[in-house]
Amino acid sequence: MPINVLICCKTYLLAEGLKRLLEDDEEIDIVGISCSNGDLEEMLKLDHDVVIADHGSCNTIFRDFRAEESLKVLLLSNSSNLSLPYKDLQEVVSKGLVGLVSNKSDSKLLKKAIRTVHSGELWIDRKTINKSLHRPDVANKEMHLTKKEMEILHYLCSGFTNKEMSEKLSISEPTVKSHVNHLFKKFGVSNRLKLAICAAKIKSDPDELKEA
Repeated sequence: MPINVLICCKTYLLAEGLKRLLEDDEEIDIVGISCSNGDLEEMLKLDHDVVIADHGSCNTIFRDFRAEESLKVLLLSNSSNLSLPYKDLQEVVSKGLVGLVSNKSDSKLLKKAIRTVHSGELWIDRKTINKSLHRPDVANKEMHLTKKEMEILHYLCSGFTNKEMSEKLSISEPTVKSHVNHLFKKFGVSNRLKLAICAAKIKSDPDELKEA
């Protein structure tokens, strides 16, 4: 079955452009385009698997509408104007934000992001997260990780799935999952996006984290 995608953008030309980029993919079905709050309320009632939203629409979704457990929002971010404080970003993650995609990405990367979040994974654009986060009251601290945990964290923050990390590191998927769970415990988080956020908050590059 195709992935039902709803496009929510404040600018119709952007929404129409995204539709044209995606509609040639047989595995993706564009169920609607929303460019106003009135349209958005009705569109969110449609059967959708993934919502692609720009910054303005994303704010409206999380501010004005009750987040559903199944809501999966993929945010198109422009690092020059995305300035969500850390605590606010954590809040929207809990309400359904499952990924950040730079608006400079091509259609191939966007399609991969859609498939990734639809499968239950989180799409991490590490560079976007690093540029988007701003929390000056948090002191920089060291996080001691094993060499393998540092490798896992690097690939996880770059958007790799467990399967892709398994192939990249020549280890089994259960082993990758075990390392990811250990990282969750060390950082005190419950999902990948929050983990990437915390990693970006502590160091601008996860590779710089201290090895245990």
